[in-house]
Amino acid sequence: MLKINLIITGLILLFSFTVKSQDFEVSPVKMNFRVDPEESQTKILSIKNHSNFRTSFTITFADFVIDKEGNKQAIEKNSTKTSCTEWITPEKTFFDINPNEQVQVKITMQPPVDNYTTRWALMYIQTVTEKTSFDVDEGMGAGVRLSGRITVEVYREPVLQLKPKLKIKDLREVNDIDSTHRYFTADVLNTGKNIAKCKLSFIASDLNTAEEIEFDPIYFDSYPGFLREIKFKLPATLPAGKYSLVALLDYGKNITIEGTRLNKPLIILPSEDSDNNQNDKK
Repeated sequence: MLKINLIITGLILLFSFTVKSQDFEVSPVKMNFRVDPEESQTKILSIKNHSNFRTSFTITFADFVIDKEGNKQAIEKNSTKTSCTEWITPEKTFFDINPNEQVQVKITMQPPVDNYTTRWALMYIQTVTEKTSFDVDEGMGAGVRLSGRITVEVYREPVLQLKPKLKIKDLREVNDIDSTHRYFTADVLNTGKNIAKCKLSFIASDLNTAEEIEFDPIYFDSYPGFLREIKFKLPATLPAGKYSLVALLDYGKNITIEGTRLNKPLIILPSEDSDNNQNDKK
């Protein structure tokens, strides 16, 4: 459950809010529908008013896209090929809740014929207040003012799951992050129709001894049609030497692991401390 005190002023980015006077709770904050085309599935959204006042709420929708770092950015509803906003029907979109009471709203998902792609959207639960005469005088117009807002992520996947398809390429070193560590990136592109849960492992193989050193894996979700740029910080504990660096992508059972290799040897020079220790021994 997510409990929040907030008021939002102006246009905001996804999940960006300011803590203020409104006080309410929404559960769940993520809804996963498993439903085939032309069938429907209904889930329950619970909203609880923790304030001391009878409060009005509204439900609206938006889409989101994912940038190469994996950040989600809200955009206008039904504006992407991955949107499912037109498939979602709330039982009601405007309602009041008394102090310390809870309302349950039925949310129904019904995909159209022959559509087996994974889709997603954002559902906003917002408090609203009537505008005062002062607001009208200030040019805001009549109606309501949106206040506190909680975002619920909504996903649709078909019951019949298609095999995910991902590619990894272009393992490279980047030098513009900071000067104290060495960073590498690899590009992961989802060319399938499913959201894939991914595990990316980086392995350094000593070219002299053939010893392999595997680093802690990176876990992330890959969305259909979007490119992820995965950054890896090389641990400073890697001993001096000459290595081959590879990145291995595991994204499901019974699926061949994809890989990419740094196109040049990874050279780790002895640290100054190591040089000093050698001189002391002499």
